[in-house]
Amino acid sequence: MVDNDGLSAADAPTKYAELERSLRRLAAWIKAEGRKVIKEGNYKITPAQFDVLQRVYWGDSTMSNLSNRLGVAKSTITGLIMKLKDAGYVDYSVLEEDHRVRKVVITPKGKSLIQEVIRRRVLFVERLFVTVDPFLTDEFRKVLRIVNNTLDMNEANESRTT
Repeated sequence: MVDNDGLSAADAPTKYAELERSLRRLAAWIKAEGRKVIKEGNYKITPAQFDVLQRVYWGDSTMSNLSNRLGVAKSTITGLIMKLKDAGYVDYSVLEEDHRVRKVVITPKGKSLIQEVIRRRVLFVERLFVTVDPFLTDEFRKVLRIVNNTLDMNEANESRTT
């Protein structure tokens, strides 16, 4: 059986390898474009600190959750959060109901940095898609939305089992 691209079922691993490579390459370029904001703005924040700040911005709010999502030791997250707190990007508090849990919140300074990076990344993506037919851009967005919904469901299932 042959799909729309003229590829057989036997070619599927190659097709998905190409998708993975293309998505990884695109993500790396978008990430690098965002990091230019940090470099050009002379922000005193390391890439690892920025990764943590970004996760806090998108909703990960406890040290344990950050550790699990980023795949690093809790002690590493604690050190990164302390540096981000000292720089004014985040704050944290101990939960009343469980004193072992620290809830991390992003400050206006941290939000401002993340939003500036996002603006820069969006402009970069816009420039990438200027030569792509608008119909294809919309279809690509639809496919990514479906894939992201699948990721959200998987993440929800994971959090219920842990």
